[in-house]
Amino acid sequence: MTAAGVRSAVLAPRPSLTRRLLAAARFPGPVLESPLPTTAMFAAAAVLLAGGTLPVVDGELVLAGLASAFLATLLSRVLAGQLSTSAAPVVVPAAHLTAVALLWAGTGSPATLFLLLGPVLALSAAPGRRGVLVAALGTAGVLVLPAVLTSSVAGTGVLPAGLLLGPLAAGLGGLVVNETVRGLTAGGAEITRLREQKAALLAQVQTRADELDVATRMLAARAQTMTSVIDAVTEQSIIGTDRDGVIRVWNPGAEKMLGLPRPEVVRSRSIVEFHLPEELAAEAERTGTAPGLAALVHAAQVNGSDVRDWTYVAADGEQRTVSVAVTPRTDDRGEHAGWNFVGTDMTEARETERMKDQFVSLISHELRTPLTSILGYLELVLDDADQPLTDEQRTYLTTVERNADRLLRLVGDLLFTAQVDAGRFSLDPHDVDLVSVVRAAEDTARVTAAAAGVEVVVDVPGDGLVVPGDAVRLGQACDNLVSNAVKFTPRGGRVTLSLRRAWTTPDGTTSCEERPGSTPVAQLAVSDTGMGIPAGEQTKMFTRFFRSSTARRNAVPGVGLGLAITKAITTAHGGTLDLLSVEGEGTTFTLTLPLATP
Repeated sequence: MTAAGVRSAVLAPRPSLTRRLLAAARFPGPVLESPLPTTAMFAAAAVLLAGGTLPVVDGELVLAGLASAFLATLLSRVLAGQLSTSAAPVVVPAAHLTAVALLWAGTGSPATLFLLLGPVLALSAAPGRRGVLVAALGTAGVLVLPAVLTSSVAGTGVLPAGLLLGPLAAGLGGLVVNETVRGLTAGGAEITRLREQKAALLAQVQTRADELDVATRMLAARAQTMTSVIDAVTEQSIIGTDRDGVIRVWNPGAEKMLGLPRPEVVRSRSIVEFHLPEELAAEAERTGTAPGLAALVHAAQVNGSDVRDWTYVAADGEQRTVSVAVTPRTDDRGEHAGWNFVGTDMTEARETERMKDQFVSLISHELRTPLTSILGYLELVLDDADQPLTDEQRTYLTTVERNADRLLRLVGDLLFTAQVDAGRFSLDPHDVDLVSVVRAAEDTARVTAAAAGVEVVVDVPGDGLVVPGDAVRLGQACDNLVSNAVKFTPRGGRVTLSLRRAWTTPDGTTSCEERPGSTPVAQLAVSDTGMGIPAGEQTKMFTRFFRSSTARRNAVPGVGLGLAITKAITTAHGGTLDLLSVEGEGTTFTLTLPLATP
């Protein structure tokens, strides 16, 4: 049922219930307390007196009685609201009782005693028991007063019986009426309270129904928007499944990638059918899970998400390498409802990377042998004492040797990156004093820095700082950072090498002071006052062959391998390499390594 249907069903009028509530609310309390019924009875008595139906024994008493009755009614209307709350229900009925006594004395007719009904009921219906007592005493007074004023009723025999039965009837009847009115008053108050609660609840229901209407429209709009967004994605496959892997969402990107239209897949095919069985079996064996969907979503189930390459099998049997992001999906109650698979076709990209790596490895091996031969023969020629070279010849050959050395270093870097990518990168670990590594890097860069007009400052501890690692690779990483800093610092600038002991907490925070639970580390910071790196390019600095726009703009030589190699060496040693740079102000690379255990 829609929100509008719920609201109309809840707020629909119920005439029978309303009529019952209104009828129950019409209790006789206010009617009995009103002086108008008693006044109407006195008016009827006046008509009977005027027509001669009732005898008139003493005209003055009759006139006084009628006048008292009508005057009491008039005063109750004029003084309405001015009498105190406790006096109002008693004063007017008491005055009417006096009027009845005068009429009873002026007519001598027992018929006038019926006029007692109005004031007695009014007094009995008043709040509390006081009205009942006044009614009983007032009835006795009515019966006694005529005997005091006149002897016309002395011989009728009514008075003795009335003095006994009248007050008794008025008291007992008044008690009954009083209890009845009190019960009806309480019931009426409860009905009024329930009606107010009902009105408040109906208002709340209407408010909630309106809110539900708005929420329903918003959810429908969001669902439509989400469907539109998913359908607009044509270059990535978006596949949603239930908890058992049965496909429920299949966007145009999935149709394009896997070659099946949505009606043939949704609710009838499983995501597992589009994966290589041997890949899922291998993953199940590696993780110790059941083959199939469990192996496919295991990492996402443990970590909250998972991104990796999988092989998708299209409808025509073609296999595609797809980078798939797997995330769990929840329903509107927050409970697990299935899985989302967002895939990007990486077949061409992965093939290109593979071919590039093969090319780099092949070219590196093919260049290394002739370069080694060239450098060997150059050394023989330059050091041949039997056939000395002219100064001009030595200058030319020295330039050739320098460039050949540079090319050989580049080939070595290419081979190193190929080893890292192939997983063949290994270390020869020993205890290494980083102070000696930093001093060696300073010696290597001193000549280049002096020629470029760059000052090199070294700040290292005097007692050494030992880390476990490969001395050659750590020296290579330090040399890369220092040579980069010198290259990117203009003349007159400064490069600072700072080595210090620090402590790293479990959350990754590093400080100069030891804290509970922290582990000791060595921090090597290489800072320069050079051209800096644009903020938008800093995340790409450790990517192979990437060169910043400032390097290209200032024509700084290089191929973009140094930082990628340094990052790989740092990671292999269990350390981190951080970058902090401001364009135009300088750059700081911080290499953090765990210290050797004593």
